[in-house]
Amino acid sequence: MTKLVGLTGGIATGKSLVSGYLQKKGIPVIDADLVTHKVEAKGTPGLEALVKAFGPQIILSDGALNRSELGKIVFNNPSDLKQLVRIIDPFIRSEIFKQLAAYQSVPLTVLDAPTLFENGYAHLVDELVVVYTDPVTQLHRLMKRNKLSIVNANKRIQNQWPLQTKCNLADTIIYNSGTAEQTLLQVDNWLANEMK
Repeated sequence: MTKLVGLTGGIATGKSLVSGYLQKKGIPVIDADLVTHKVEAKGTPGLEALVKAFGPQIILSDGALNRSELGKIVFNNPSDLKQLVRIIDPFIRSEIFKQLAAYQSVPLTVLDAPTLFENGYAHLVDELVVVYTDPVTQLHRLMKRNKLSIVNANKRIQNQWPLQTKCNLADTIIYNSGTAEQTLLQVDNWLANEMK
């Protein structure tokens, strides 16, 4: 039976850095963002359900989901964001459990989920690891990465639980305001304890 570790943080806090490093170390990672993309892919029941709720304008000419259009809708209206989560969550959960079943014989599996707390996945995991970045660094990273204005970047950050709240619930906090090397050293230390 695998130990399931929930890896979370906030948008643009460096969770992908940690997740990618764990994968390089041979730790299986179930990436909730990739799962979401899979269940919202062209021709899937998940995408059909989203079109039914939000209209055909969220579809690109090739039939794929127009993520930026859907983002504009849901990040400007909290009730639309709740509706999105309500619609797509059953598809996501089903795929996560399917992937988890394949890793039952390994000692440790990581569920990488930015909205682990917000979407009610925290109770599924055996341990919680939060990647923390100071608010100023987080905002700058998000603006640069997603080419967002300060207003839109703040909206996205505010749609998630405050990082400090997540840290208060964490078993382990990885601090990622410094260099990547400093961050990964903390991951190595955590991993050494896990594998004892």
